[in-house]
Amino acid sequence: MGKIIRIIIEGPDCSGKSTLVERVKNTLRWDSRYLRHKEADQFERYLLEYASANQVVFDRGHFSESVYSKLWRGGSPFSKKQKEILNKICCEKTLLIFACPSVKNIKSRYLSRNYGQQIKVEELELSRKLFIEEFRSLTKIIYKSEDYDELENLLVKVKQIVDEE
Repeated sequence: MGKIIRIIIEGPDCSGKSTLVERVKNTLRWDSRYLRHKEADQFERYLLEYASANQVVFDRGHFSESVYSKLWRGGSPFSKKQKEILNKICCEKTLLIFACPSVKNIKSRYLSRNYGQQIKVEELELSRKLFIEEFRSLTKIIYKSEDYDELENLLVKVKQIVDEE
């Protein structure tokens, strides 16, 4: 795999990504970037983001772009070949962490938030399923985001992986 230069933390809304990004960033003393949807050529945009990343923790990546495009826009913004290229980049010098708590926990977190969100509560389960499909064949660390001990153990594991390379 080579030396890890980027970490991508992905998962459905309310899965603990933002907390994890902040903790990983602070543990490693790396930068972080939040890759929300922007109007642009999505393939070119993600290529540039990944190519310019050196010691960066990404809060979302092209995986979210695919999932939410399917959920809200009826299809993928990437051709099959473009998706293969982006996935290949994410298998090289990249640590993928997939935050995937139970549907019950995701919905509970959603309902406890005191601000409006783009996703609707009834879309949470489908978005989780789409993320699982997205990550089915990729090497990743699965973070169930269930408790503080799991978070602390994951931080130790990430630090070990980054330091080993």
